[in-house]
Amino acid sequence: MCGRYSFSKKKVPQAHRYADKLEGLSFTPNFDARPSQQLPVILPAAQKAIMAIWADPTKLEDGKPTLPFNIREENLRFIPRFRELLPSHRCIIPVDGFFEWKELDDDQEQEGPTEESTANVALDLFGNPVRSEAEKKRLKKAKPQKQKYRFTLAQEEPFGLAGLCRESLHKETGELFPHFTIITTKANEAVQPYHDRMPVILTPHSEGIWMNNRLQEKDWLSVLTPYDARQMSVMAIDEYESMLGNYVAPKLNSK
Repeated sequence: MCGRYSFSKKKVPQAHRYADKLEGLSFTPNFDARPSQQLPVILPAAQKAIMAIWADPTKLEDGKPTLPFNIREENLRFIPRFRELLPSHRCIIPVDGFFEWKELDDDQEQEGPTEESTANVALDLFGNPVRSEAEKKRLKKAKPQKQKYRFTLAQEEPFGLAGLCRESLHKETGELFPHFTIITTKANEAVQPYHDRMPVILTPHSEGIWMNNRLQEKDWLSVLTPYDARQMSVMAIDEYESMLGNYVAPKLNSK
């Protein structure tokens, strides 16, 4: 989950706690941020935010990615290679919203082959329908329709997600470059109807704990909890418009 989010520095008020961190950092507003892209992250000991790549797909010996695009907060306790990152590789990922998709009801989904449409299809010796290559491709592409939803704080102000950031070899240049992952927790009441997981949203108070290098593991782990659902908003949006930064309700879209 949380494989997409949005962030624009233009939406960070000058009085916001992130404003000084982001000052001087040049990046294009991203309304469809996704793994493999370079995005701003805030580190505990750095005065300014840096650009880092979301996730490192380089495979380990066991075939798993070096740094996946998200990590369950439960796994920080039990997977050594993630737990070892806690003392000095914590970070905050500034965002102004994140996205999830949910399949529409059956009566709204794209129709697949029906009994009527397959009645005259020839069958092979095993009783399977014999279809042309074009028909096979059409059916393969037919997928249930999904509605895109945007999750924000109630006042739509920028907020931070808990993450881990470490340097890894850039696969194209062979140079060390920061990569980050987002930590997830169980969904709160606002997100649960759409997904059973959500990113760890930090309050200004919990940000102070998460970024404090003088604290201990138990303190950092204590803030990795579901955010207060009463402080969040969710809305259905148009998929295409949202990637342009226009959060238009589907019924208002004229396409």
